[in-house]
Amino acid sequence: MKTKIFPAVFVALCLLCLAACNKSNDTQGNLLTDVDVSAYDQWVYLSFESGVPLTLNVEEAEPAQWDIALHRGDVKTNKGAALKSNATSLSALSELPADEFTPDITDSIAVDMSGMMQGIVIYKESEINPVLSSWVSRSGMPPVYTVSKNVYVVRTQEGKYAKLKFSSFTSSDDKSGFATFSYVYPAFE
Repeated sequence: MKTKIFPAVFVALCLLCLAACNKSNDTQGNLLTDVDVSAYDQWVYLSFESGVPLTLNVEEAEPAQWDIALHRGDVKTNKGAALKSNATSLSALSELPADEFTPDITDSIAVDMSGMMQGIVIYKESEINPVLSSWVSRSGMPPVYTVSKNVYVVRTQEGKYAKLKFSSFTSSDDKSGFATFSYVYPAFE
């Protein structure tokens, strides 16, 4: 009987060790799950310090305190800049990369898709960060969304840094337009 229990215990311990070794460090720091960024007519603002998302219509004034805002796959900073690192986990990025930060640019975002079947899409000019907006890409029909494996670094307007790792554009009940990401703020202090 001892010989039958020992192999079973050994296998179970090996599986536990394997699971621990494969455990992602992507949930290090603050974790936000299923943040609804699906609406075309809304931005979701986030202050790294508070960690509480605030959803506002695209026509509404920006809140007083915020660091990034998400609109579907679009992301903008509050007079900050961003870079995409080579790291694929938050813990792997322990030093501020020497790469150049990219500021926001003015671009057009789709704000009303209700007439899409008739070929009518309404756009609005907005600031977006092209580097941060690369966190998710879409291909095919029906669309397949692919989330970047890289860690992003945001430099806030105050000159502080945050590390962000996006992990999903799909909600826990499999609906697209829901961001899940982890971030560390302040980083590199």
